[in-house]
Amino acid sequence: MPAVAVRYSLYYHGRNMATTRPGKTVKVSISIDRGDLAILRRRARESYRGNLSAAFSEAARLIRQRAARTRLIDMLGGPTLTVGAAQSIDAEQTRNPGASKRRRARAA
Repeated sequence: MPAVAVRYSLYYHGRNMATTRPGKTVKVSISIDRGDLAILRRRARESYRGNLSAAFSEAARLIRQRAARTRLIDMLGGPTLTVGAAQSIDAEQTRNPGASKRRRARAA
């Protein structure tokens, strides 16, 4: 029996990754300090079952919140809390975190 060359049409284009990403995500490549990467990996491991992208998303969300807070403060006329008052509040909150006010005993 003579050998017959058969041409097969393969639907493989030489890539095993999708060219577009689903949803709103974008793939990026960054350079980052080793210490910062270690912190992000630890956060990913502890909070997101190792999902490093989720840790980066959390960091971006915190940056967005900080920017929004700054815009709100500027819109309201700038900061009115002095450094001394802020330190006083911080000291008070660290002294008794979560402590509730004491109630007086009822008079008989």
